[in-house]
Amino acid sequence: MKKFLAVILAVILTFSVFVISPSAYSTQKLTQEEWDTLYDSLKDGNTLPMLCVGADETKLGLVWHAPKDTAKAEVRLAKSADMADYVLFEGFTEPADNEKQVICRVDISGIEENTTYFYQWYTGTEWSESYEYRSHSADSYKMMVIGDIQIGGQTDSAEKQSEDGYTWQSVLSEAMSKNPDISFLLSPGDNTSTGQGDSEWQTLLMPSLTRNLPMALAIGNHDKKGMKYDYFTHMPNEYYGEYFTGLDRDFYFRYGDVLYLVFDATSASAADHMAMAKKAVEENKDAKWRIAVMHQALFGPGYGNIDPETGILLNAVFTPIFDSYDIDLVLTGHSHLQGRSHFMYESSVVGKAESGKAYVNPRGTIYLNSNAVCDHDSFTLPLPHVAYEFKENDVTTYTTIEFYEDTMKIKTFRGDNSELLDEISIIKNDDEKKEDNFLNVLHRFFYKFVEFCGRIYQEIDKIVVANRGGHF
Repeated sequence: MKKFLAVILAVILTFSVFVISPSAYSTQKLTQEEWDTLYDSLKDGNTLPMLCVGADETKLGLVWHAPKDTAKAEVRLAKSADMADYVLFEGFTEPADNEKQVICRVDISGIEENTTYFYQWYTGTEWSESYEYRSHSADSYKMMVIGDIQIGGQTDSAEKQSEDGYTWQSVLSEAMSKNPDISFLLSPGDNTSTGQGDSEWQTLLMPSLTRNLPMALAIGNHDKKGMKYDYFTHMPNEYYGEYFTGLDRDFYFRYGDVLYLVFDATSASAADHMAMAKKAVEENKDAKWRIAVMHQALFGPGYGNIDPETGILLNAVFTPIFDSYDIDLVLTGHSHLQGRSHFMYESSVVGKAESGKAYVNPRGTIYLNSNAVCDHDSFTLPLPHVAYEFKENDVTTYTTIEFYEDTMKIKTFRGDNSELLDEISIIKNDDEKKEDNFLNVLHRFFYKFVEFCGRIYQEIDKIVVANRGGHF
């Protein structure tokens, strides 16, 4: 009888985990049938929330749509699944792009390391079910990069959105099942296809893991085709600059000993990009590592390097910023090709960065270009700056970046089976803080000419974008 009761109890407990607590953290991949059912049930809405990175590891952000007349920008955070010990965080509402809804944005603070939390948001009619968030150590941690999620590919069709959504949840589940200690996800842009459809963002947020994993999303040229990014994201330290217009903005955040500078590379406002970098760096002088993020593929393995807009204009705008502020790593996308550069400085190779090796106190910057979730490319070029390229670009990939002690370890995996494709480590043990030197100051002095040219280009680009009906 005791054995029988033990079996019954085990079944009940197991059932309660998977059925009674649907918000429990799960990395299980959905089958195609399960995804189709989920997609059909959610595709006509726009109220799924986005969990966003905060200004540092002690903070988070949450953003969602709610009915205009009953909305309250409120989030409950607790350490118990029953929410009995919750703390209430109140935010603010802003107009949506329709008359029936508002956008709710809430900043959550006081996050402790290595702690399991549960949170709810007020939907406008009731409190949502509770979802789990696990914080990790800030001193030693791992983050993840997945690029060009681009729900909808090059179209706005529901069929393609569902197809890309299925691939997105598959690679996300694969990555998180092999790396449950991921602290947050970073995307170098093109999160959606047209930038104009709620359904694209709704599909992006359908995988339940997006409720457990904070995201930092850069702006890509596809996002820039509309204004929806403005209504679905809540990024920290957004910097709107003096010359940015429309959707333009950069942002930055700090996690542990790493400063992340995220640039809107679809804007040629060099003065604003330099100003944001200066502000972020001056506020975080003690950061050991500096990582920049931009959409277009500088020093990637593909056509971007021979495209005048990327190879000439964006090279002139961004490489002086990266060089003068001693950026360790630049994360890019756009070309739908997975690849990585050698160590670069002033647009030239200054040191080898071979796969499988570790480099101590290297000079220069590595550029990592991520593959795409949606459509893939296979056009690579034998370029001297390319240290690694993944030839099978019909396969989705993901990259983890791990920080511990004096080491940054970069690993790229296949998105279907987590086969290791590329690995490199950078070790900093000189204990020297990043300080300005004469060459860095000189870079920024001559950058004034780039800022002037950037302003001229901005005005020309306005005319070009207006004539072609948006960014491409």
